[in-house]
Amino acid sequence: MRIGELSERSGASARSIRYYESVGLLSSRRASNGYREFNAGALEQVAKIKLLLRVGLDIVDIVAVLPCVDAPSIAHCAEAQQRFDEQIERIERQQELLDRAKTLLLELRTEGTAAASLPPGGSIRAVSANITAGLR
Repeated sequence: MRIGELSERSGASARSIRYYESVGLLSSRRASNGYREFNAGALEQVAKIKLLLRVGLDIVDIVAVLPCVDAPSIAHCAEAQQRFDEQIERIERQQELLDRAKTLLLELRTEGTAAASLPPGGSIRAVSANITAGLR
C-alpha cells in the first residue's frame, strides 16, 4: 500500500510515517515510479508505534523497545523492561503530584486560601495538557 493509504487506514500522518521510516521503525520498498510501497504489516506496526507513544514513550525509547514488542525472546527485552519500568515510575510520580494538586484545589474551592497549605517543600509540580506547571 502507498503512504497515503497507510496514513488514512492508520490515522498517522504521511509526515509521521516518513519519520518512522527514517528512524527505522518502518520499512518500505520503492516502486518503479518512486513511490513508497508498504506491506500489510506496516498497518500493525504503525498501531504499535502509536500505542507506545500514547503511553508516554518517545521515539528513542520506541526504537529500543519495539523489537522486544515484536519478538519478546530477543536480547533487547532487558532494555525494553528497563524503559517500561522507568516510564511506569514517571507515571506514578505524575499521579502523586496530580493527586496532591487536586486535593489543594478542592481545599481552595471549598475552604478558601486559609485552609489550603502547601506540602513540605513549598510547591507542587503537576502536568496538565502536556504543560508542567508549578503551584507555589
